[in-house]
Amino acid sequence: MAAESIDNLDVSKRITCKLVYLLKRSIDEWSMKKLCRMDNPDFNNAHIPFFMSIGTTGITNNSLASKLNVSKQAASKIVKELEATGMVRSEKSPEDARAVMLYLTEKGEKFYNHLKNQVEHLENEYKKVVGVKNYEAAIDVMLKLVKFHENYNCGGE
Repeated sequence: MAAESIDNLDVSKRITCKLVYLLKRSIDEWSMKKLCRMDNPDFNNAHIPFFMSIGTTGITNNSLASKLNVSKQAASKIVKELEATGMVRSEKSPEDARAVMLYLTEKGEKFYNHLKNQVEHLENEYKKVVGVKNYEAAIDVMLKLVKFHENYNCGGE
């Protein structure tokens, strides 16, 4: 009976949805402490993937939406919030007047470098905990799971 309850305990620790939830919550807490509140109280976790995807070379709003697999409207909403923080600016594309290019401001570039350094530090800590090979394998698995869900959400079953 004791062995059976240990097995049930081990199984309950390995519930995928629970693990994803706990990891996301832990990363959200870490990012709010280490990233978002540093002189940028209006910057939040939802901004991070958009902000980092704009990067130092800029991107169109359409490309940003496509890259993050969100609607153009959802991307535009986050971009407006980022512009309000003073870290992102938009301008008409010189190549296509219909396209809007997004760029980091000087303040945004400084914050981008801060975020990048903090994330690299966290990744290095992860590698210390699980080893480089296991970390790289985990990233590969997460990429495959994301791809699965992107395909599934597009009608695959």
